[in-house]
Amino acid sequence: MAPDSQVIAPRTSEALLAKLNEPRVAEALYDLLDHLDLLAVLVEGLDALARRGDTIAGNLTKAVGELRLAVSTTPEALKPIDLPKLASSLRILFAAISDATPGLEALFRSDLTDPRVVEVVSMASRALRKGAEQDKREPVTSWTVFSLLRVLKDEDVARGLGFLVQVAKALGHELNHG
Repeated sequence: MAPDSQVIAPRTSEALLAKLNEPRVAEALYDLLDHLDLLAVLVEGLDALARRGDTIAGNLTKAVGELRLAVSTTPEALKPIDLPKLASSLRILFAAISDATPGLEALFRSDLTDPRVVEVVSMASRALRKGAEQDKREPVTSWTVFSLLRVLKDEDVARGLGFLVQVAKALGHELNHG
């Protein structure tokens, strides 16, 4: 049925026009019209939720029943768990994660997550661990100029020092231009 100007009483139509002339109402109506597609999706979703309300309520009831059964048949090892303390710990953990989010986001966007960087850091970590273990087994108590020259002839030492020199060179470049 098409709207008819006779259907709306003159007093009501004047009030409607006055309301539409208010800047806040006009702006809100414009926003609604601008997001009409989103509003339609929302209405469809709410309609589907309302139509499936019985199913959802049944599933929730079933889940609560299963949870009660699980709690009542909990093994003795799990009964001493302090659930309020666990919930408090989880709240503190999630708050800390929330506070750390900007730093974590910066970390994930940085070069530190580049697989090549992770590989180099892992390699350096293994080398540090092996070097520390070797130093515990055979600590070097004193160095002479000749013992240093002798160590420099070792291929692994030369390769490691070469790597460190290249890293130092790249770091110097980053300090100047980074």
